Amino acid sequence: MGEGRRRRDLTPRSISASQSQMAPPRASPTHRPRLALPLIILLLIPAAAAAAGDTSLSTFSYSRQCPGLPAALDLPAGDGPALPAPQLSTGYFSGGARVFGPETSSQPRSFSLLPSSVARTANASLLHVSATLAVSGGRRRFRYGLDGRNLFEYDGQARHFRPRLPRFTGRRGSITFGLEGYYSTASGELCMVGTGSGRAADGKPVHFLPVVLRLGFPSPANLTRSFVTGRLESVDTISPIEPVSLVAYAEEGYAYAESASCPPPPAGRLDALQVFEGRNFSCAHLSSMLKQPFRLDYRNGSESTASSLGLHQRYMYVNRLQCKDDGAVRAYVAFTNQTEASRYYFMLGEKAVVADGFWDRQRSRLCLKGCHVVNSGPSRADLAVGECGIGMSFWFPSVWSLQQRSFAAGLVWNTSLKSGEAIAAGSSAITPNYRGNLAGLKYNYTKVDEAMKHYKRSGLNKNRKGKFPDSSSYRDLVFRFFVQKGGGSGYASPVTIGSMLFDGNSLVVPDPFSHHVTTEMKQRLINVSYDIYYVGNWSLESFHRRHISAEGVYDTKTGSLCMIACRVLNVSSDCEILVTAQFSSLDANVAQHVKGTIRSLRKKTDPLFFETLDIASYGMYVEQVDESIWRMDLESTMALISMTLACIFIAVQLFHVNKVPEALPAMSITMLVVLALGYMIPLVLNFEALFKNSNKQTFPLAGGGWLEVNEVMVRIITMITFLLQLRLLQLAWSPRSVDVSKAESWAAERKVLWICLPLYMIGGIITWVVHMRFNHSRRMPRQVVQIKPVGHAFWEDLVSYGGLILDGFLLPQVILNAFSDSKVRALSPGFYIGSTMIRSLPHVYDVFRRKHFVPSLRPSYMYASPHDDLFSLAWDIVIPCGALLLSVVVFFQQRLGGGFFLCSKSRKTREYEMVSTVSS
Repeated sequence: MGEGRRRRDLTPRSISASQSQMAPPRASPTHRPRLALPLIILLLIPAAAAAAGDTSLSTFSYSRQCPGLPAALDLPAGDGPALPAPQLSTGYFSGGARVFGPETSSQPRSFSLLPSSVARTANASLLHVSATLAVSGGRRRFRYGLDGRNLFEYDGQARHFRPRLPRFTGRRGSITFGLEGYYSTASGELCMVGTGSGRAADGKPVHFLPVVLRLGFPSPANLTRSFVTGRLESVDTISPIEPVSLVAYAEEGYAYAESASCPPPPAGRLDALQVFEGRNFSCAHLSSMLKQPFRLDYRNGSESTASSLGLHQRYMYVNRLQCKDDGAVRAYVAFTNQTEASRYYFMLGEKAVVADGFWDRQRSRLCLKGCHVVNSGPSRADLAVGECGIGMSFWFPSVWSLQQRSFAAGLVWNTSLKSGEAIAAGSSAITPNYRGNLAGLKYNYTKVDEAMKHYKRSGLNKNRKGKFPDSSSYRDLVFRFFVQKGGGSGYASPVTIGSMLFDGNSLVVPDPFSHHVTTEMKQRLINVSYDIYYVGNWSLESFHRRHISAEGVYDTKTGSLCMIACRVLNVSSDCEILVTAQFSSLDANVAQHVKGTIRSLRKKTDPLFFETLDIASYGMYVEQVDESIWRMDLESTMALISMTLACIFIAVQLFHVNKVPEALPAMSITMLVVLALGYMIPLVLNFEALFKNSNKQTFPLAGGGWLEVNEVMVRIITMITFLLQLRLLQLAWSPRSVDVSKAESWAAERKVLWICLPLYMIGGIITWVVHMRFNHSRRMPRQVVQIKPVGHAFWEDLVSYGGLILDGFLLPQVILNAFSDSKVRALSPGFYIGSTMIRSLPHVYDVFRRKHFVPSLRPSYMYASPHDDLFSLAWDIVIPCGALLLSVVVFFQQRLGGGFFLCSKSRKTREYEMVSTVSS
């Protein structure tokens, strides 16, 4: 198998040269059979020579690129132990800016090496390896301004400054290489050659780029030899790329040092959560609990420790974590000032530490000892391990409070200092998607008494009507808010409700059947704690998210929330903050369901004082969201039924004109054109959605229907209705054999146009004036606009005005009947009465919807949408009454004559009669 594999990869360039040089002269057809055998022999000689003496693995010589690892013959596959394949899940590289683009801090460069096959060779310490190397530059570059410092731009419509959105100026450079070579298990050297294809940073394709990869794996890896380093070099002589330096954290073959020693945690941090109680140690579980960034706290006399370790960064990331089943743990820890960093990539940070140690099951904490990571060369990827003497410890506190609310806590210290000072670190309150055991976690309320004083003093205990959220509807206590003045938005979520922990999806109850918990759920005042994340005002210059911790009381009878909050500053904390909020009742049909304030309790002369922030939340409670989904399902069904009925009524009119031929010349062409446009415009606006719905969200509704299916069905029936309407228009437009006078008929139609067109144009002008004058006042409230303006475009208002024209579709027919003074039953009662009901029912439903459903920030209306017609309390009364009035007028015109309401004595009623022509 090995010989066959090596021969398959051999493609020496000498073959083609030999063919061209030794090809015989062109012979006649009679001589070709005699020359066939010598020609085959001449072709096989160079190939056999290459197979016997050359060991190249690609289109260029492996032996020339990797002289230190000579090739060897593969051995047949056996059933022995698994081979130690060199594998790197992620790493960092520097260089190659022309192909991979410049590096960005938000998305570091990365590479991965995944072996596809490993074979033993005749050399016991040499493995034949085939692998895939994927090298990816930073994601698309973006800039904020010409100078890179203009982070905000003025929004003229919203009349405030907003963050300047990124402008993408480049593409991601990514190339995948197929490599083959040899790996030495004795020295840890890997040398491979191959080619790669992909796309450069400038978007140009890269094909068959020949490269050589040289990596050095520490054998064995340990605390002082923790990195895999190497280079990727191009061997293309035509358009070579600059060499690329590679570095990664070693993943296999690690030799752990002696067990690390952990000093006792400082006072107040002795209680640790038993995260592995009743089960075996799990590296994946430990890694998931440590994946959130740790904020470093340099207070409480840790300045000397920070200075001795050279630490001044704000955040610490446990970037890489490897373990053994017996609890041995090693890690690569990065220190940086970045608030957003992906742990899935190997990150350098401003400073880094490698460490190893063990998980102390008895004390439920991780003990590590580490060494500094230093730069050993001109490239950022040239990393090495420097001085040691760093101690690190991590645990998971079992008691939380207002100022100590970290899901994971840690300490970093200098083992050479005898003072015992340590830098404290803490991660966010709850790791997202955490599925561990939190039943042993407790919360210690420390500011409830102070919050109670402000609760009574501010009048939040006054009784209010309605039912408000409580511990049984805890999801309704989560809300997003907007700041009414100054800009900004935030998110508030409970951490604890009484003694129950809220993990983002459910309540973790220590003992759901205990008397304490049962009594707690029936109390009027409940102790609560919150996490509030906020962007704006305090952090507007950097536009970074800030965190506020709060705790206090919540009144389930009045929906009032009163809490004392703390915010973390650079070198201190500010706990003189009062947060109040009032929830609307669960049955209130209002868009604003939370209104409150965040204000400072300090004096105005205090440097930490800030102006009061008025906050408001626009949204719906969980039950109202379910009702809204049910409403959307109902509306999609109503829209389908409405359009189906419209199709039926047009079919009824088509049958009517077949039975009453004199109805055709009596029908208003203007009316038919208006109706045709009313069906055509939605088709044009939604033409893409009819045939391509790949970008739409599809989700099941409470009633079991599917919104997307109903929407497509509505558009299909709309198209059928439009075609039937065109057929009706064609019949009315065609030569009218029963018309007494075509000239008089068209003259009456022109009079209709002379009246209707000016009316429609005047209405359009009024729409434009209203749009220009009141567009800013018609948008959503100001605090929402500062996040995303939702002002109406003029064409949207024009489409809504078109709905008003459709509501009065009978107006041209009434005018035509008045001018022609005809008693011909041009319209079937089923057509004009049914069509009038279809146009009026959305306004009746809108009244019902306003009364029974809560409007949301960006409502999705499937029926009676404001984009299709004018809807308000006044329009919902005027439009149905006007449409009904026109139907009544048409009814009497077709029985008493078109001008019955003109009260003219000289009025003559004209009827169209069938006229037979007699030929001589």
